[in-house]
Amino acid sequence: MASIKGDLSVMPLSDLLQWIELSKKTGTITVNSHGIEKKIYVEDGKILYVSSNKEGERLGEFIHKGLHLEISKIKTSLLQSQTMKIPFTQRLIELNYFTEDQLRKIIRTFAKEILLDAVTWKDGWVEFIEGIVPNYVMKGPIKLNTTEIIFEIFKEIEDLKTGFKKI
Repeated sequence: MASIKGDLSVMPLSDLLQWIELSKKTGTITVNSHGIEKKIYVEDGKILYVSSNKEGERLGEFIHKGLHLEISKIKTSLLQSQTMKIPFTQRLIELNYFTEDQLRKIIRTFAKEILLDAVTWKDGWVEFIEGIVPNYVMKGPIKLNTTEIIFEIFKEIEDLKTGFKKI
């Protein structure tokens, strides 16, 4: 089990993500700055899932905030997925709350939002542990193209800097 750990001022998250995708690595990336910790789970270089300990940055909260699903259904689905030891995302699809395509779009937007600030962090640390991905994540139905996500994040950052707004 290989591990890479570094300072964000020396090894930005975006560089590590690109290397992981090009190398088709599988594992868990943890990035931490000022007590905010985010995890990115990857398989063969593709993003499977992202999580955060920051208030408001949890998938269930994101789905509810976007008015995609009532909080009671989210909580029930989450409990069921934990009891059944299956991915939360898989349970949402099984219950016909979302098609796989709808959920992929939601998770893509969620991942971009979670990673948007993390790729700009200048201090803190990042660690990649190869081969370690929780089973409940590995079995998930969604895999995102890492390069596309990074490109979209940097485009959004640039748009924010230049004052460009989407219409």
